[in-house]
Amino acid sequence: MRATRATRALAQLYAQQPDAALSEAQVEAGLAAAGAPVNRVTVYRMLDRFAAAGVLHRQVDAARVTRFALAPQGAARPRFECDDCHRHFQLPQGCARVHSALGPVLEALATAGHENLAVEIAVRGRCVGCAHPSAGASA
Repeated sequence: MRATRATRALAQLYAQQPDAALSEAQVEAGLAAAGAPVNRVTVYRMLDRFAAAGVLHRQVDAARVTRFALAPQGAARPRFECDDCHRHFQLPQGCARVHSALGPVLEALATAGHENLAVEIAVRGRCVGCAHPSAGASA
């Protein structure tokens, strides 16, 4: 991958928001704000290249919007998606238990000959900001 001004700006965008799951439109706006405006097709190509390189992970939310987040290092990181505002939150609590529970499943699949296994865990519901707007959006 060439280190163009746009690819460096994309890498910086995710470095500044490591837990963000951004749509193409959000990435396009972020790049423009960073002084590296590019068209929609170029944004999609860059996101696809970063995903193919394993830097970003593609996920589709409940509204069928494709979002890109930094690829998890090691095992899957559970995430929460709000049904109302569609924000995404990483769920760091309980990750060790999730990973240990997935171990036997992944081992069984690998023993059966499956390769390049990936697990995506998404929990959906209403975030505290949408469920209790008077309490504030303390995510």
